[in-house]
Amino acid sequence: MLLEQILRRSLILILLVFTSTSSYGQFWEETSGPPASATCMVSDSQGWIYVGTAYSAVYRSSNRGTTWQRLDRGLDDGGAFFYLINQLAVGANDELFAAVNGKGIYRSRDRGESWDLLNINIDVESGARLTVACKDLGTGNDAVFVGYDAGPPNLFMRYSSNSGDTFTEVSRGNLPTAVSSIFETFLTPNSSKLFVLVSYNKGLYRSTDMGASWRRIDSDPASGESDDNFLTMRAAPDGRLFIGRNALPGSTKSKNACVLRSSDDGETWQYVIDGWDNRDITNNKVTGIAFGPGSDVWAITARTSGVFYSSNGGDSWVSRNEGLLNNDGSGSGIVATADGNVYIAPTGSPVYRKAGVTSVDGDSPYHLTGTAVYPNPTRDQSFISVTLEQAGWVDVSLHAADGSLMGAPQTLWMESGAHTLQRSMQEFPAGRYLWVVRSNGVVSTGMVTVVH
Repeated sequence: MLLEQILRRSLILILLVFTSTSSYGQFWEETSGPPASATCMVSDSQGWIYVGTAYSAVYRSSNRGTTWQRLDRGLDDGGAFFYLINQLAVGANDELFAAVNGKGIYRSRDRGESWDLLNINIDVESGARLTVACKDLGTGNDAVFVGYDAGPPNLFMRYSSNSGDTFTEVSRGNLPTAVSSIFETFLTPNSSKLFVLVSYNKGLYRSTDMGASWRRIDSDPASGESDDNFLTMRAAPDGRLFIGRNALPGSTKSKNACVLRSSDDGETWQYVIDGWDNRDITNNKVTGIAFGPGSDVWAITARTSGVFYSSNGGDSWVSRNEGLLNNDGSGSGIVATADGNVYIAPTGSPVYRKAGVTSVDGDSPYHLTGTAVYPNPTRDQSFISVTLEQAGWVDVSLHAADGSLMGAPQTLWMESGAHTLQRSMQEFPAGRYLWVVRSNGVVSTGMVTVVH
């Protein structure tokens, strides 16, 4: 058995050295659907994926994109017009909420099989845009925060503390009268604060008293960065807040759409743009932010610069567009699921998933866990630690920030348990590099920064 393993390892190493690295060049792979382009995307506690569309329907995959089911009972009224699902949110016990433009806020308590229209006490106009945010209150109920935008003066907000059974008005208070649009509402997991992302060029506002008063918290007049638009806001598992700022051609920090991070519940913000691609500065927007295991953060934009990945909580980023059509990373959403997979909704295409994902029925026993890269940054040596639940073959490679392979990959037989791999970095230029560890279709990554 040992001789067979050694011969197999030698053969694989020879093949890897003398053949192309296409298996490492394709980071994303296309799933089977859905048949309509996505407008938004979420996942529940079981790793099921829900995709909103412009056709009065949500599509669901319970097997990692292998098949998709149309869910429109209660959403599609059978009329002459379709309605766009603008936003989806997941609450306690995997309750689903859908903000449907021109219709209202819907709730599903059976994983999308049927939907009920909630009474938000607004006569919804046909052209109105709606947004919805929710959070688990720890009581079996969700807080639900709704934004309604039918153009000035028809801008309203509603709040529920009982999963949408009843709603109360959230006052606009001292929000500027020039506010002409509500892009998104947000509930922080850290407190009872409300956030509203308003435009155009009006910024991010926060209320600590349920809307009686609002304070703008993104302005920084001293730096000239006070002409901001925001579209997307999310909370990481550790409570830090991330917000996507739209492209700002006059910015001295980042002209492209980019991400800011707050470690104090939104009171102060830090640009986290190391490694950020600045090609697309015309009307670009961050359309999705997601969080994976450990310190993994993902972001997607509306234009080509596209999918960004950070393994260190946003401190540094690399573009991950390999495998997408024309390396175009533009899209409308991104999710990292409870089972450790990542999915994106490219513009005009089916949903893509991170390459190497298998269906639920074909789960691999060779899971990688506990990936860590150290020291970081480094001058000479880089170490990555991984843990295998069962023995198996493991492929290890190192990539530059542009995805190119740095030297020949290795294929190793590893017993179950913890392992540490080492690589000399002295010959590499200063910059960011990505470890990729793959075992039987499961991929784990870790980023390292080289300084000299």
